[in-house]
Amino acid sequence: MKRILTITLCLLASGGALFAQSRLDAVAPKDARTMAMGGAFVAMSEGYQSFYGNPATFAQKEKELTLLSMTPWAYVSPTTENIARFSEIASAMSSGDSTAMIDPLNDLIVDNGFGMGMSVGTGWIGKGLGLGLIGSGEVYVSGNNLLGATGTIDGQIAGVVGIGVPLHLGKLTINVGGDVRPYLRMTGDIDGSDLLGMMDGTSDLMATDVNVGFGLAVDLGARVDLGKMFSVGVAVRDISTRQTYTESTIGDVLTSGDLPTGNQVEYPVYPNVTIGASVSPIPESLKPVIDVTVIAEIQDPVKVIQDNLSVWNLFHVGAEAEMLGGLFALRAGLNKGWISMGAGLDLLAFEFNVAVFTEELGPRPGDDPRTGISAEVAIRF
Repeated sequence: MKRILTITLCLLASGGALFAQSRLDAVAPKDARTMAMGGAFVAMSEGYQSFYGNPATFAQKEKELTLLSMTPWAYVSPTTENIARFSEIASAMSSGDSTAMIDPLNDLIVDNGFGMGMSVGTGWIGKGLGLGLIGSGEVYVSGNNLLGATGTIDGQIAGVVGIGVPLHLGKLTINVGGDVRPYLRMTGDIDGSDLLGMMDGTSDLMATDVNVGFGLAVDLGARVDLGKMFSVGVAVRDISTRQTYTESTIGDVLTSGDLPTGNQVEYPVYPNVTIGASVSPIPESLKPVIDVTVIAEIQDPVKVIQDNLSVWNLFHVGAEAEMLGGLFALRAGLNKGWISMGAGLDLLAFEFNVAVFTEELGPRPGDDPRTGISAEVAIRF
């Protein structure tokens, strides 16, 4: 098995070398539960998170309807000083004084990079079926100062149609699943001046240049439950071909019934492989009071090999303690060596999750970390 996995990863990495290095990564929400657990909730995902995690979860007996999930996030360190900077920016925006927001915005960008995003979705999972519709988008810039900052703006609307099948081999339960994911994607480059203009209203967001196109990806996954305490899983996401997008603007995309015509740009898309394991050591008799799950995952070895990244970029570890039947939850994790934490509340059909996380953007831990805050408000049955 180890030899087969090594050969497969090498083939994927060598195949990726045929294309340009500007890999087009999927637009995945900064889900608060996942980010609080160090990002370790892909191969071992549950419920709604499986729409961007492991489709093997579709085979589960439990049914879950997410009527609405809203997840905003911001790339900013939650310090007292940054809260004061936010207040300055908000005051400047309300008064129309764009010059007053330059200094605090510059400080935020220099310290951590600055950006924000939002995801909204709905979906059904369980009884062998997964149906979802998710829209996500974010903007982020970083640099040594506001005027020299560069970054990206991304947006995607995706549908998910998947199936899952449970297989029973003695005491083993093997769930396998897959989905097809058609999507409309927009992606483009922006700089610090563009961000400032969007915030003070002097720039027309609709005139922002983007590359836009339709895509189709396939996701596959499997999960093996070894009794009720230990599970292992694997998810292979973003199985697709090169994506051909058209140069356009956000306004043209939103107002046109068809894709605009123009110059075309090609992006490579590589499979994202995640292997994980989880353990739930609490006896069944105590789980109504407290239940603990620990998850460890190795994520995206193709990118680590291709970009010559440190092996630390592979590792994600998280833990979740649910109390009083899941009414409250505390979470913590390590995301490529950086600490994350969060909490959750599940009250009847209302669910709220929050996380503070740091993730590494550079090749080695400490090269280019960014901190963020994520929250989810959901109505689930």
